[in-house]
This record gives sequence, C-alpha cells and structure tokens, in this order.
Amino acid sequence: MPEYDRLRFDELASISEFLHGLADQQWDHESLCAGWRVRDVVSHMTLGYTTPMFTMIAKVGRHGFNVPKASAEESVEFGTDHTPAEILQTFDTIPNDHVRKGISKLIPTKEAPLDHVVHQQDMRRPLGIPRTVPEARLVAALDVAPGLGGFVKSKQRAAGLRFKATDITWTHGDGPEVQGPGEALLVALAGRPVALDELTGDGLETLRGRLAA
Repeated sequence: MPEYDRLRFDELASISEFLHGLADQQWDHESLCAGWRVRDVVSHMTLGYTTPMFTMIAKVGRHGFNVPKASAEESVEFGTDHTPAEILQTFDTIPNDHVRKGISKLIPTKEAPLDHVVHQQDMRRPLGIPRTVPEARLVAALDVAPGLGGFVKSKQRAAGLRFKATDITWTHGDGPEVQGPGEALLVALAGRPVALDELTGDGLETLRGRLAA
C-alpha cells in the first residue's frame, strides 16, 4: 500500500520548488484550468490547505453553496490580491509544516497525489516546462483515476477502456486500448485534452469524445 500522505507532501514540496523557479510574469500565464492563471491554481491549493473549515463554509455560502463557483472565484480573488512572494509564503507552510486544515481534510488521502500531480501539470504544460513525475507518485495517481467520480469524473472517461502506460509498468481495465506515457494518460483521464495527441490506440477516439462532451 502506497504511503499516500508521504506522496502528498512530496508532491507539494515539488510544486514549491517549481514555483520558486518562476519569474513573476510566469505566474500570470494561463493554466490548463479554464479561466485560471498559474497564480490561481496555486491559490486554489493554498486556500484548500490553510483555510479553517468554518471560514471556508462562510466563503462557499457567499456563493450560494455552489462549491465549483466558490472555488473558482475565491481562488482568482486570492491570486489577484497577493503577489507571488506572498502566495508562496503561505503555500510553503503546507509542505514544510504539513499544514492540513479545512477542506483538505475532506479529500480522501489516496486521492491527494492525483490532485496535486495533475495541478502541477496544469501549470507546467502551458509554460513549456516538462518534468518526469516520480514513478511512485504517478502510479499512485493512475491507480486512483479510473475509479474517481465526483468533480474529476475520470471514472466516466475510463469506463469500458483499457489503459496502458508505455514508460512505466501500469495497466487498467478491459476493452479498446489507449496507450501512451503515464503522465499523458493521467492528464487525459483528469479531463485535459492537451495530452490526447500523445496517446494512441483503438480506444483513443472514444476517450477523445468523452473529453469533448
């Protein structure tokens, strides 16, 4: 069984290292999350880990308890109101001190590596800064993705297809096959069409159609 909390904080530390290497203007670059800049993705994670639950409930209440709307607007507001240095000062407490408040406690531990690996790619890919995701984190994320519904909806994208990573040892499912690098499979399962051109197989068009729906 993977040590999900260790993988979680290892990935958060990796995100911190990546962010410290960015110029201020790169923080304003668009991410793979529609309507979010790099600074807004970081703010989303920062708020999720450092905002006490009662404060977060109040924030969501201001948006009619519409969680996706509240997350989007609060993240953009925080990202706009703070400089990169200010955001990092708060974000860095998460991997350094293992801060875990509020809504982050509601995310199942084994789902956290998926969320964090994908969000790092949300920032890296538009900036053209690739990485090799450590295999343990990538496999942990891939293992979870095909069964994850909720806001991520990767379960629906994976249904009836077989996935095979070509750079690591990982497969899942039965049916028409989709194969390619593990990171590209994860990004596609998480709903990012940008990775589809890196994949092949007779199940690819089905996956492509599901992402377009």
